[in-house]
Amino acid sequence: MTETVVDQLLARAAAAEEAHRWIEAVALYEVALVRSPDHVPAMLGAAAAARANGDHARAVVFLTRADRTAPGRADIALALGEALAATSRLAEAAAAFERARAAKPLDAGLAARLGAARLAAGDAPGAVSAFEAALRLDPAEPRAVGGLGPALASAGRPLAAVEAFRRSGDPRPRVERAAALLALGDMAGGFADLDAIAARPVWATKLQAWDGFPLDRPLLVWAGGDPLDLAAFAAALPLARSLVVDLVLVVPKPFVRLASALAGVSRVVADNDDLGGLVETAGAAAPLVGLPHRLGLTAGSFAATSPLLAAEPMLADRWSARLDLGRGRPAVGLVWGGGLPLADLTPLAGIADLRFVALERLPSATLARSSSPSGWEVAGAPIRVEHPGPDFEAGIDARVDCAALISRLDAVIAVDGLPLRLGGLLGRPGVALLPMATSWIWRVEGGKTPSYPSLSLLRQTSGGSLSALLPEAVQRIRSMVHD
Repeated sequence: MTETVVDQLLARAAAAEEAHRWIEAVALYEVALVRSPDHVPAMLGAAAAARANGDHARAVVFLTRADRTAPGRADIALALGEALAATSRLAEAAAAFERARAAKPLDAGLAARLGAARLAAGDAPGAVSAFEAALRLDPAEPRAVGGLGPALASAGRPLAAVEAFRRSGDPRPRVERAAALLALGDMAGGFADLDAIAARPVWATKLQAWDGFPLDRPLLVWAGGDPLDLAAFAAALPLARSLVVDLVLVVPKPFVRLASALAGVSRVVADNDDLGGLVETAGAAAPLVGLPHRLGLTAGSFAATSPLLAAEPMLADRWSARLDLGRGRPAVGLVWGGGLPLADLTPLAGIADLRFVALERLPSATLARSSSPSGWEVAGAPIRVEHPGPDFEAGIDARVDCAALISRLDAVIAVDGLPLRLGGLLGRPGVALLPMATSWIWRVEGGKTPSYPSLSLLRQTSGGSLSALLPEAVQRIRSMVHD
């Protein structure tokens, strides 16, 4: 009797799906599962209907249940991986694809899906391994052909990445190929790719594209939403400014105040402002990331001979007074994350001749009251890390507090990110803790970069950790602040 009722429910659910009544279909499948809790087809049907309705999180629940009920089925693990990926649970998606591939090891498509999931989850070496396995099974597998280049670039293997992009036969510019070319020193090719893929705002379509030649009318330069690009390409602004009568930089509103302190900029406006008047008087437009290509710049062109950013004196005075800087032990700005968890700062324990100050805005729950000059420190840290306080970086203008504070610190130790690059733009001494795969501005090897000559570079070794670089970073900082 139960089987007959369940079959009827499944038939009604299938009819509801055919009519695109997804919610009704899911409800009917759930009723069937109440009567037959281990009915895998009902679980899969409910998951498919939920996904068709855009409810991927609910689909994950049904598919997880199916995976436990019928372990080892590649189709279930594959569907679960896709649903998990759709809900941004990327590491779990990769694990599901691994189970699917274990069930069907000769399926090139599954290996490629695993590679894509690993790459999305941040496991670039694992993605390379999966893509290469897929290509051994099927040299023409499209996901693997297209995915291997980006995975190799993310894994810090630019030469192999460029070769993989060449073999793919896809000539379209890609940000990953640009990064690989730049890392190898092919500045012309890399900068051309970045220029080609830069998104063009609507207002810019009304202006001619700047060709890098002198211009007797204002040049409008727009920056995208990634502030790291603003820091990386700041060196091109003074060079462009020398060729035009006026250079107006258009940036996201939170970065207007910070960008106004960059060298080479005549005026900064927010990208959500009414730009009609500016567009009418401007002579041309260009993306910030496209300036190096249009100017024909090389790596040497980014050698900063003087600081490219100026901190606001009043803000610098404020944070200097708050932290009682300039007296007693040297104060070192500290930035972790990106492969260096807070718990991994243990190698800095026992250092008595330096103060460490956090450069990131942190939630109040992660701060603790202390006897430090500011009255705050980072809770749960294995060492004492002072913090400027809950109002640090609390305004609408992003990173102006950070720049002001860095300008008064003795040095910086940081993973790659905006605070580190602000230190470089300000010309402050510091040590960069770099992973094996890095941005083009840090080069592939070497202890210095012309982009930020005041910074000393330490690179993660194969099998090593960023925390292992901390003792050497401290020694370099001591030589900087005591010279």
